[in-house]
Amino acid sequence: MAVFRFLAALFALIAVVAFIADVTPRLSGTGPFVSTALDTQWGRISPNTLKSARESLSNSISPAAWRGLEAAVLGFPTWGVFGTLALLCGVVGRRRHRINVFVN
Repeated sequence: MAVFRFLAALFALIAVVAFIADVTPRLSGTGPFVSTALDTQWGRISPNTLKSARESLSNSISPAAWRGLEAAVLGFPTWGVFGTLALLCGVVGRRRHRINVFVN
């Protein structure tokens, strides 16, 4: 479970950094708040891995399912995708408290 807590913290950090990168032009007064989509952000950071990921997933999944998945995940803002992943990993990795029901 510690792995999920670590991943939750890592995904939350990425979400915060992506959100700050999107909100910085608005705060500095140089432009409006514009959320950057995950595929745009990924293409800026590492276009070769984005291309190879698209090719490998399109070969292993049917084309119709891939188009739907690509539009659903890669079209969302980066901070939203990683924030959702952080929440999911945080819920899965949370510490469970043992409750003693039969305590006299």
